[in-house]
Amino acid sequence: MPEKISFPEHEYESIQNYLDKLGYCYTTRVYKEIGKYKVGELYTAPWGDVLKIEEVKTYRKVSERPFYDEMNDDEKAEICKYSEDMGLPFEFIKFSKTTM
Repeated sequence: MPEKISFPEHEYESIQNYLDKLGYCYTTRVYKEIGKYKVGELYTAPWGDVLKIEEVKTYRKVSERPFYDEMNDDEKAEICKYSEDMGLPFEFIKFSKTTM
C-alpha cells in the first residue's frame, strides 16, 4: 500500500473535481514536507484514490508560484509564513489519479 499524502479536509472535494475534470491537480508543500514527495511515486489520498506525483518544482518566493494571481491573500500569507518568511523554499507539486 502506498504511503499517505494529506490535504486539508475542506479541499477534498475541489481536488477530486480537478482530478475528474483535468486528470491532474496541484498542491503546495512547505516546511517539514519539503522533499517528502517524489516524482513517479504513488501516494494514497485521504478519500482512497491513488495519486502519482508527476512534477515537483521548488520556489523561494511566493510571487513566483504558478497561479499566484488565482490565490487569495490568506493562501499567499499561509505559504509565505512557512517558507519565504522563514528563509525556506516551498514545493509546487503536480499529481494525477492513477491505478496500482
